[in-house]
Amino acid sequence: MSASGLALMEQHPGNGGPMFKTTSVSELRNDLAKVLKEVGREPVVVMSRSRPAAVLVDPETFEALIENTETLSDIVEGRLALAKYLEDPSRAKDAEEVFARLGY
Repeated sequence: MSASGLALMEQHPGNGGPMFKTTSVSELRNDLAKVLKEVGREPVVVMSRSRPAAVLVDPETFEALIENTETLSDIVEGRLALAKYLEDPSRAKDAEEVFARLGY
């Protein structure tokens, strides 16, 4: 994450942007339990030498991010396949023929 990305994260909610807790690597080392409690409430940006080094999120948020990324990837792949089909509809194969070749 760039320093400019951090600036966006530090906006106050009243300004329309998200606000995340930040912590230093030293604080993380010294008080891991406290930082992990914060992660349960909101993402925590870990700073190293005044620059973002990592973002800690709770497992549910992480899983949702992965699922959303996979969904978006599927959408992009589907749109690319549709574009190829629209360029040359003769390239399309009948689903029953494909399943038959696969042994279904």
